[in-house]
Amino acid sequence: MPRLKPGARARSSSASSRLKRPRLASSSSVPVPGDESAKKEKSVEEMIEDEDLEDTDEDSDHGLVDDGSSDDSEDDAPRNRIGNVPLEWYKDEDHVGYDIAGEKIMRTLSTSEIDALLESKDNPDAWRTIKDHKNQREVVLTETDLEVIRRIRERMYPSLATDTTEMVEFENPEARIHPEGKAHPPKSRFLPSKWERMKVKRLVSLLRQGKIRPPPPPAPEVWDLWADEAQLRRKAPTALPAPKMALPGHAESYNPPSEYLFTEEEKKEWEETFEEDRTLNHLPQKFESLRHVPGYKDFTLERFKRCLDLYLVPRALKQRMNVDPESLLPKLPNPKDLRPFPTHIAVSYEGHEGMIRSVAVEATGRYLATASSDETLRIWEVATGRPVRSIKFSSAVTAVAWNPQHLMLSVSAEENVFFLDPQLEIQAAPDGEAPVAVSSLLEFKEANVAKPEGEEVEEPTAAKAKAVHWRAVQPDSPQHAAGCRLSIATDGDVQLLVWHHKGNYCAAVSPKARATSNQCIIHALNQQKSMRPFARLRGGQQVQSCAFHPSKPHFLVATMRSVRIYDLQKQAQVKQLISGAKWISSVTVHPTGDHVVVGSYDRRVVWWDLDFASKPYKTLQYHDKAVRCATFHPGKFPLLAACSDDATVSILHAKVFSDLMQSPMIVPVKRLRDHMVNQGFGVLSCAWHPHQPWLFTAGADGRAYLWA
Repeated sequence: MPRLKPGARARSSSASSRLKRPRLASSSSVPVPGDESAKKEKSVEEMIEDEDLEDTDEDSDHGLVDDGSSDDSEDDAPRNRIGNVPLEWYKDEDHVGYDIAGEKIMRTLSTSEIDALLESKDNPDAWRTIKDHKNQREVVLTETDLEVIRRIRERMYPSLATDTTEMVEFENPEARIHPEGKAHPPKSRFLPSKWERMKVKRLVSLLRQGKIRPPPPPAPEVWDLWADEAQLRRKAPTALPAPKMALPGHAESYNPPSEYLFTEEEKKEWEETFEEDRTLNHLPQKFESLRHVPGYKDFTLERFKRCLDLYLVPRALKQRMNVDPESLLPKLPNPKDLRPFPTHIAVSYEGHEGMIRSVAVEATGRYLATASSDETLRIWEVATGRPVRSIKFSSAVTAVAWNPQHLMLSVSAEENVFFLDPQLEIQAAPDGEAPVAVSSLLEFKEANVAKPEGEEVEEPTAAKAKAVHWRAVQPDSPQHAAGCRLSIATDGDVQLLVWHHKGNYCAAVSPKARATSNQCIIHALNQQKSMRPFARLRGGQQVQSCAFHPSKPHFLVATMRSVRIYDLQKQAQVKQLISGAKWISSVTVHPTGDHVVVGSYDRRVVWWDLDFASKPYKTLQYHDKAVRCATFHPGKFPLLAACSDDATVSILHAKVFSDLMQSPMIVPVKRLRDHMVNQGFGVLSCAWHPHQPWLFTAGADGRAYLWA
């Protein structure tokens, strides 16, 4: 069984983290029937064996491992705020304490044994329900809690992820290579080995007989400096530079000035001085010309001494620099000083039975739309989590996006792109103008498909014509009853829908389209026309994602390994950004328009500064699996979110300064952990609230959360 990583701690269940462990100190407090308990425990064991809970990397999927980053939910906090006070003081009162707001907590749990017996007969979960008399609520134990209780009864570890066979003392660096087993040591460890005794006895006998001799000492290393063939020598330490020779002065000249010539007294004093103490090694002399200068008698001696200086220069090793490793790390600010950013779950949106493929937030922040593989599109109220509408399709819903100017949706399902009227309450504009009716925008214009005179319109049988043919949804169809008014047939499943900030153009990305030109199509809502901007991409790579520039008429297209920026007015490529990633998954643009970030399936987040080169400014790697989506906050908050298949979401403080000489400040501030991995997929999509520092996440576990 693999060991737990250092710093990780086991927990009983993430789904029931509201249950406190001290309440389960007594196993007798949980009424578990005999036969039914055995069946439940057996089903839990089969479930654990099927889902392979022994892998510590997947323990977080089943709620057995938690690092404490999501322990601050509201359900974990106790309601009763009476301190260390016995509940017996309230036995004659109709309340048992006070909540955090100071209001009385009234008694809701019945104390009559007859009422409890009658309730247990009607409630099928009564055998697994425990009562919290202090907080006046009932807690239903989950299958994981029952499995933990069964293991505690049998004197086993509560979590299967705990390694019971081997333990390494990570606190002691010297004991890392000496694992300590938990099993009892065998008897052979306490008894001397007879085979070892016989072997030692035989070796001692051979030593006494002289048949075994110690190896001779190694020969001393002798190096022949004057040998013709170069011998193999070890690398010598770095040599120090030889002492430099003094530059010649006026005294060495053949015609020195008169003040440099010695007098008789100075000459006598120079001759009487020891050779080591002389400042000059010769007597200055004056000659009429250079050819009158005689030979220097000490020339050979001086050359020999110089050769000795070059050969016998003292060697020394450079000492290794003693640098503190912490001084090499960048000085990042404290995350508490960078608030606000999402830290805990505020609202949970539950109701989907399959993976939630996409999540989108309405422009005012009132409604949330989720697209799931259970063939439903659900619209939620953001503040309360109340489901407003549920629209059923005949196939999986792959993408959804809200129009930024009008209360309408674009949905991808049944190999079509639908423009949907959600029939929700429309708020009046701030300036008092009447809002535009969505039904008038979604009226089908037959002039776009009318036959010209003398020509016959070809039926849209080909893939190219099919992908740009607008149709009105038939009134007798179930899609029309759900609110769908216009539809466009697609060449393959559309994986992404993106609206322009003016609300007229919607881009659809279909990476698996049969025709290359249908991989990225821009639909104009007012004209009810579709444009294929790319007939063929260079290199034959598939389009993975796209985005509109927030202020310029630029269109960003992300292929598998690069991002291309096109000018829609000039119809020309402006720049190509080289990512270095193997497979790009998403692209997002900063609200200022000068920075681009992409997420990739090879666990990286790549950041570009468009004012500089086409190579990445930063490459970030904070996840262990593929990064599904990376997105900037569309408002004033300097936040960046990246969700991954490891069921976590990274929150980064990404502040871009207006000073062009100052680099952006990128600081990781929070890791959100509450989703679970399902079929190898984790968090599939994330979106920011348009006005608040809130994050919406949707995962493969069929859950959507609002983090605040």
